[in-house]
Amino acid sequence: MLGPSGRWWAVDGRIRRVIERIVQFLSDPGGASFEELALAVFAFQYERIEPYRKLCDGRGAVPGQIADWRRVPLVPAAAFKRLRLAAAAEREVFRSSGTSAGEEARSVHYHPYPDLYRQTIDAAFPRWCLPGDGAAPVPMLSLVPTREQVPDSSLAFMIDHVLASYGAPAPASVAAIGKRGLEVVPARSWAAAVQRAGRPALVLATSLALAQWLDALERQDLRFRLPPGSAVFETGGFKGRAGEVSPARQRQRLEERLAVPAAAVVREYGMTELTSQCYTRALQGGDPDLFFAPHWVRVRVLDPETLEEVPPGKPGLLAVFDLANLGSAAHLLTEDLGVAEVGEAGGDGEAGGGFRLLGRAAGAELR
Repeated sequence: MLGPSGRWWAVDGRIRRVIERIVQFLSDPGGASFEELALAVFAFQYERIEPYRKLCDGRGAVPGQIADWRRVPLVPAAAFKRLRLAAAAEREVFRSSGTSAGEEARSVHYHPYPDLYRQTIDAAFPRWCLPGDGAAPVPMLSLVPTREQVPDSSLAFMIDHVLASYGAPAPASVAAIGKRGLEVVPARSWAAAVQRAGRPALVLATSLALAQWLDALERQDLRFRLPPGSAVFETGGFKGRAGEVSPARQRQRLEERLAVPAAAVVREYGMTELTSQCYTRALQGGDPDLFFAPHWVRVRVLDPETLEEVPPGKPGLLAVFDLANLGSAAHLLTEDLGVAEVGEAGGDGEAGGGFRLLGRAAGAELR
């Protein structure tokens, strides 16, 4: 437990000890309380991140005097565009995709602990996103730029790890995004090969790339039948691009062109400024538009004016406490609007309830 100063790690191996406790919690939520770890992360970041310490001091919030993780000072997502929020030297640098406003509009996440990032993927992705029992490598089609193409993309980092850890080797798995965007021919060839093989497969795609592929299939009047048990992992939005379609329409088109039912489309909520991701539970029979956080993450909906938590059913700004964001800012105020739903806690320590996305807050820049 934390002492009065909140510096329980100060004697020896302070960074290693904090990370080890978080890693243990990823696999065993019963081994510690979220509250205890959240306050430890707060103290760690207060000690090591000067801009955050100044923010906390300005609000009169210091370790040892806060007993509720909800009262740990929030960091606006926009701070990642202006401040260097890093508890140690970065080993990876992730940048948001930005907008026409230029380089200064991009969030920058200086990430000291990429191995912790990989461990969060391993603790959540196979459970909620992989088709079948996950015992064998899965044929995958990636419609996400590679790390070689965008080395500062956190999504590319994630998909690179997923392909290496869970994807069947080439040619069973294919990346079909090139320098000019979607490569229709490799994607089409992959779908045909998977259809012939009869083995459940997984498509990894941004919403935009997925829509572009479906557009291409429609123009060519092509239809494939991905084998039963196949799934689609969809993330990201359209970032203001023309031709945006709703999630429901996207699922309908997937069924028409690839024979993938709506119940096999998993959506992800993530952002450059965070380490962990939230997923829908479509493969487990859940609502296709209801997101759940893993047990080491808490998501709340706050009143935009007071920043107080609002009851389920009332819209507000999403606030995320991500223990795995140890190296930057664990308690983040996003620019995304959402609404929480009532639900019971899960058996693995999850907070339960879930949330729905409602879009961006008025005046918020496109991520």
